[in-house]
This record gives sequence, structure tokens and C-alpha cells, in this order.
Amino acid sequence: MMSMSYQSAMREPLLSFEQERAAISGWQDRGDRAALEVLLRSHARQAWSHAARFTDNPVHLEDLASEGLMGLLRAADSFDRAQDVRFATYAAWWVRNAVSSALSRIKAVIDIPARTFLDAQTGNLSENDLFVMQLATRGTVALDPHPSGDAGDLDPVLVSSEPDPEEHVSQQSQRRLLMRFIEDALARMEPEEVAVIRRRRLSPEPEPLAEIARDLGITQDRLRQVERRAMMRLRRVLIDCGFSRNVLP
Repeated sequence: MMSMSYQSAMREPLLSFEQERAAISGWQDRGDRAALEVLLRSHARQAWSHAARFTDNPVHLEDLASEGLMGLLRAADSFDRAQDVRFATYAAWWVRNAVSSALSRIKAVIDIPARTFLDAQTGNLSENDLFVMQLATRGTVALDPHPSGDAGDLDPVLVSSEPDPEEHVSQQSQRRLLMRFIEDALARMEPEEVAVIRRRRLSPEPEPLAEIARDLGITQDRLRQVERRAMMRLRRVLIDCGFSRNVLP
């Protein structure tokens, strides 16, 4: 199975609809491994973007991205060419499923079902279950029976809701990774659209419409149209990179 770095994946050109179908046909009909590699390389960024939602640890990130590539391979095997849908849209479920199935093996220090790990990530666990989950993933839960003989008892443990230094660094790294995805998306857009997004959406304090409109030499109504169009294009580009519609504004 091939492997690709994040930088290599982001440099790969996206395929047109016709190129995509030709690659899928080559693999499914003739077992053409070169066609399969073209397809997987062009969508490898999708595996990296799914993996980046759960970790920024370089080792973990690479492992999860590799699992995502396996999801892409399964999607290439089962893709139905009779359906009028892009491969990235169809493959999203396979990539997400492959990455989520690997989460508990990579992130937890004891065996935790992937479903439980995901429920904890999305806030679908009860307060008590979440507490035990946090202890497990941090290695706080003792695997040996309690000295009293009650295996289910836990010693009193103080768990702070504030991020520790390692988690703080991890969050910062994840934000930097997200900004790289956004910068890659902006590189494909028109200069006017980029200027509006930077000044209205990426600035710590959005600039007034009147000021931006004056600088660009357009009316405020025209500026609102440019902003709406720019956000729609940004969403489309990010989705093509593998982001789910559910996590985009």
C-alpha cells in the first residue's frame, strides 16, 4: 500500500470528473494499479484531513492517514459508476469509517470500542461515562484489581477540565494545520474573494463593510455578493479536500 506525506498529498492535482471515472474504470475493469494509484494520490488529502480532526501527533496523524488511504482503496473497489456522484463524496464514508475504527487503537492506552471513543469526542456520553473515558485515555484507570478486591472501584482522582501543557500545544498545532488547509483553498480563489475572506472572516476583528468596499472600489451590496460567493467557493474547495459538510459553517 502506498504512503504519502501531507505535503505530497496537498500538491497532487485534483482529477476532473472524466479523469476520475477513467481511473476507476481502469482499476475495476482491468486491475490497472497505475490507474488506482492516480485515483488514490489525487484523493490522499481527504485521508489526511479526516485524520487531522482527531490528532496532530505526527506519528498518530500518519497512522490515521494510512487508515484513511485504506478506506479510499475500499471505496475504489466498491464505487458504482452508474451513480452520478463524485468519488470524493462517495469515499467520505469509507475514509471516516476507516479512521474512526483505528482511533481507539491509536489514542487509548487500554482497549476502548471505537464507537465509545467517538461518542466521547462528539459529546454523546453521560457525564459519568465521559469521566471514566477520560481516565482511560489518560492512563489513570488501574488495570489491576483495587487493593480492596473491588475491581470496579476507583481511587479518588482529580481531573482538571483545563488543557494540560501537552494538550495546549496539541491544540495550537491543530489550528496551524487547519490554517494550512484554508491557505491551500484560498490559493485557488480570485484575489478579490481572498481579500474579502481575509478581512471579514480571518481577521481577529472583522473590518467594516464600508471600509472594504471603499478599498476595493465597489458598493456595499456588491461586496456582500462577493462575500457570499467567496464563502460558497471556499466551502466547495474544502469539501473537495475532504472536509465534511457537517463541520463547515
